[in-house]
Amino acid sequence: MANWFLYNKKQNYINNLKLGNITKLDALILGNRDIISPSKVDMYLNPSLSKLHDPFLLNDMDKAVELIIDTMKNGGEIRIFGDYDQDGIASVMTLMDGLLFYYDNISYDIPHRVDEGYGISSKMSDKAIEDKVSLVITCDNGITGFEQIDNLKNAGINVIVTDHHQIHKEENDEWLNQILPNADAVINPKRLDSTYPFDDLCGAGVSFKLIQGLYQKLDGDDYYLYSLLEYVAMGTVCDIVSLTDENRIFVIEGLKRLNETEKIGLKALLDEAGWDKDVDEYTLGFILGPLMNSTGRLKSAKLAIDLLIEEDIDKIYDMASDLVKLNNERKSLTETAFNKIIELIKENSYDKDDVIVVYAPDINESICGIVAGRIKEKYYRPTIILTNAKEEGIAKGSGRSIPAYNMFEQISPYDDKLESFGGHPMACGLSIKIDEIDKFRIFLNRNSKLTSTDKEQSINIDTQIPISKLSLEFAESLDRFKPYGKDNSRPIFANKGVDIAAISMIGKDKNTLRLSLFQNGNYYNAIKFQAEDDYNYLKEKFDGDILGKKIDIVYYPDVNEFRGNRTLQLKLLDIR
Repeated sequence: MANWFLYNKKQNYINNLKLGNITKLDALILGNRDIISPSKVDMYLNPSLSKLHDPFLLNDMDKAVELIIDTMKNGGEIRIFGDYDQDGIASVMTLMDGLLFYYDNISYDIPHRVDEGYGISSKMSDKAIEDKVSLVITCDNGITGFEQIDNLKNAGINVIVTDHHQIHKEENDEWLNQILPNADAVINPKRLDSTYPFDDLCGAGVSFKLIQGLYQKLDGDDYYLYSLLEYVAMGTVCDIVSLTDENRIFVIEGLKRLNETEKIGLKALLDEAGWDKDVDEYTLGFILGPLMNSTGRLKSAKLAIDLLIEEDIDKIYDMASDLVKLNNERKSLTETAFNKIIELIKENSYDKDDVIVVYAPDINESICGIVAGRIKEKYYRPTIILTNAKEEGIAKGSGRSIPAYNMFEQISPYDDKLESFGGHPMACGLSIKIDEIDKFRIFLNRNSKLTSTDKEQSINIDTQIPISKLSLEFAESLDRFKPYGKDNSRPIFANKGVDIAAISMIGKDKNTLRLSLFQNGNYYNAIKFQAEDDYNYLKEKFDGDILGKKIDIVYYPDVNEFRGNRTLQLKLLDIR
């Protein structure tokens, strides 16, 4: 069971109420998410394309737009450098589709995950020089591609960097200096000299701002411009950036268009995946995202781009089918690796460690991050999964963390003993000599400073609402807070002392708990997934006599749809 905390941001709530024309629940939920200024509250409650920020507020936007226009006027080749994950693919498609409205001398390149690694590879820059391209535009990378960008510039190629990753910094006692690549334009809302109102765009979001700037300058077609938000929504959800401010608009407007998409490649992917419901943030994060990511993990992300730019319908459906098969292979590899890692954790008692570090030499390098994420969820510990790299004697892998553990800061003191390392507070990628792994594990655990409370999951509750106050209409009304994600979590409520009227375990594996809850003369259906431990806890707590007993619940109201009937159902997150 998790620790329960009731948000206590009363001043935020009061400030929001003062804005006027806002319900108490809206004021509370937005206040709990630190959305409190008049402009941010308005952008949240009334999201519209007219509220997107001016792209020319981004540093170097004017230079970049002029450079693109000059290149098109002179007939030069524009090459887009992307990355191999979903955001990288979405970024490439945003730029390519956006530019194709005006110009067709465009190509793209994406690094191979295993052979070249993240970012602009020397192979990519050498190929661009060999092909005599005129302009390179990076997307979702480039901010640390110093050497490769210098090579391009020395060969007379113009370079625009669009990226959203952290800027390389140099600091001493008196000042903090940013180190930017030697490009003609560097567009990144995280620049230290940026005054852009929102800095948590994903790579596709930054790509969109460049195309938006170009269309503003050339008086382009808005309908076509906003169709690009189908890609931007995917990158925004899959890269787990803040779902507030501009990103909220990107996803809402992108989803509207995805549900009426004319892009055959996207339709084919959904068809082949068997998705016949509305496209929402879940579809992006758990259906389309993994399908496209599987190409970069097991083969080349170019397969996903080729699918999206192909025009022959038969070929499109064949390629979509291949992506589904590839993703199924990735799922199988992940499941096998996950079970293997669980065995190693049990054999070595790694679950007793503050930081779980597991070396499994025979798993696929490209799924280390997914497996690390699943292990982190199971044990609620920072987790690093390593496997054999191509280089002899070297292990390579990924880490995923919990909020109380800044993975980047904790590993950085060991950086000089690692072959490579990069990341942020919640995730990292690294390579290390195999004979150094045990010392690395000991170092991280000796210096972890995690408390027992840090290692327990917590649930933040918006407010207490008795279930007798709920209705189907209330559950439906909560949709106004969607899409849910980082910085915009689903509203969660609690209720004490609810009576259990009926209880059973259902589902193929009998691991879903179904309850009928009773309050003030009415019965309410409730459900909790992966709930074997909860059922056993209740049986033990009440000596097997559960009916009629009272429990406290953390829940959210949901709509259950069955054969056209819509009814209120409570989704339980925790019980006690």
